[in-house]
Amino acid sequence: MRNLGRYLVHLFGGRANLDRIYLSTLRDKCLVCEVNIGEMDFYTRWRVCPYCGFHYTLTARERIGLLVDEGSFKETRRHLVSLDPLSFSSRTSYRKNLLQDQKRTGLTDAAVTGQGTIGGHKVKLIVLDFGFMGGSMGSVVGEKLALAFEAAAKQGRPVVAVVTGGGVRVQEGVLSLMQMAKTVTAAKRLSDKGLPFVAVLANPATGQAYASFANLADIIIAEPGSLIGLVPIKTLREASERPLPLDAHTAEAHLEHGLLDMIVERENLKDMIANMLSVLSNDDGAFDKKTAKKIKLEVNGASEPWQSVEAVRHNQRPVTAEYINRIVDGYIEIRGDRVSADDRMVQGGLGFLSGKPVMVIGQERPRTRGNGNGHVFPEGFRKAQRLMKLAAKFKLPVVTLLDSEGAHPGLESEERGIGNSIATTLALMVDLPVPIVSVIVGEGGSEGALAMGVADSILMQQYAIYSPLSPERAAARMYRDTSKAKEAARSLKLTAHDCKDLGIVDQIVPEPEHGAHTNPEEAAQSLLGALIRELARLSDMSPKKLLKNRYKKFRNMGEFSTYFKEAVRREVTSLQKAVHNAPEKVLRRKGSKQKTG
Repeated sequence: MRNLGRYLVHLFGGRANLDRIYLSTLRDKCLVCEVNIGEMDFYTRWRVCPYCGFHYTLTARERIGLLVDEGSFKETRRHLVSLDPLSFSSRTSYRKNLLQDQKRTGLTDAAVTGQGTIGGHKVKLIVLDFGFMGGSMGSVVGEKLALAFEAAAKQGRPVVAVVTGGGVRVQEGVLSLMQMAKTVTAAKRLSDKGLPFVAVLANPATGQAYASFANLADIIIAEPGSLIGLVPIKTLREASERPLPLDAHTAEAHLEHGLLDMIVERENLKDMIANMLSVLSNDDGAFDKKTAKKIKLEVNGASEPWQSVEAVRHNQRPVTAEYINRIVDGYIEIRGDRVSADDRMVQGGLGFLSGKPVMVIGQERPRTRGNGNGHVFPEGFRKAQRLMKLAAKFKLPVVTLLDSEGAHPGLESEERGIGNSIATTLALMVDLPVPIVSVIVGEGGSEGALAMGVADSILMQQYAIYSPLSPERAAARMYRDTSKAKEAARSLKLTAHDCKDLGIVDQIVPEPEHGAHTNPEEAAQSLLGALIRELARLSDMSPKKLLKNRYKKFRNMGEFSTYFKEAVRREVTSLQKAVHNAPEKVLRRKGSKQKTG
């Protein structure tokens, strides 16, 4: 049914046209599935078909009524009116068109702005109405939006914007075009204040609004099936040499290509925004140190290297998503790199860890290993960078969970900048002004893991491994024989205890006997305790001290440490014994020769 809805949208050139057909002919029947819905409470309240999920157009005031807490909205700048600044000439006067739409919609222009509360959070609200000249951005719309952003920055309020329409107001010529720069300038001021900005793209969300302030939002949400993009679907079709895919220019296509954070059903939109604001606007980030000090991490003896390799590759070992679901409350996943794709090997989002807001980012290994399906693409590293920058903006601690075979080694990754994406992720983490805790929860594969592991505290689960290459690849290089992977694993020093001795990791996180797969819940609780303990230790540090300590930590990696001193001491002792015993051996050999002669 949803595919049928998208086909109809493409066929008629936009959902707004479909709605007009619906209003004039079908009335009580859903345009897509043709079920009688006119008197259904769900449809009456949400303007969504309860059977096929088709989302119908709403006016600005209807949207406000569904989003804000009842009775909380107060409109601002209601009486700003367009005045035909260019004396535009066409078959009908611009003034006449404005007057007609004002009478029909009850609005003075295409934007409604004001303030209210969403789930108790005070917000500035911006809503474009497609019913007023296609929701186009004239001078008045740009001015109202800029004033709303500026007021929010001054008052310390988040902004929630709902975009329907947003194209050029052709009757105002280049003045309409300049509203893009005006709204971006104002939105940037809000961002500089460290205040949240959430944009909701409804149908259609195109043109100037889409390519200006809407795409600067911290979080971009879309309603299902919405037409989204710079140009209208008709223009896109005309400019394309081949027929468009069924879902081209839709919210679903944008999500797949990493351009949206999520698609949310209209009835869930208010709760989702309220939950986001609970995390992004939370000032209580300090963990309880007294509770943290009581947490004990007791690890049994060191495991054999190949035992660890087998444990992390067990097909029942918990993956990142399972750990997140067990230890992060109110988790909200954020998707996409805002450039070209959404690498599902990297997942992350907002939530609460022991009641404190955090940003968690994890590498999601597949259950079945091999065939290159456990590698991170450039888009995954760029997504991680996006989330880290959001964490820095809102002063959220960052937790990264590392479990990857490494960076994707294919030509397509090289062409899309895999080297640059790794280097810039490393550089970003070095200077990120918030606490970072990284945990190797499975296979820490080469630069793929390291790129997301530059942290103030590095933890490692008891049976996890951390290595520049897999034991099989190491065996191929060292022995020209992959069957000697066990020997290679021993030489790589890849176990948690090895990495602890080398000074690579700070703490080993205990696992159930034989591995986390034997008791995932116990493993998750141990991980939670370790994270709480480390975040409590780091949460009071100033950004300056964090960065100083982080620099020193990685600057000293591989130096002449205690581990290396001990290794050298063993070698020296061995050599001394060899030298001490040498004369005796020589005499014995001489003596045996004399007897023989």
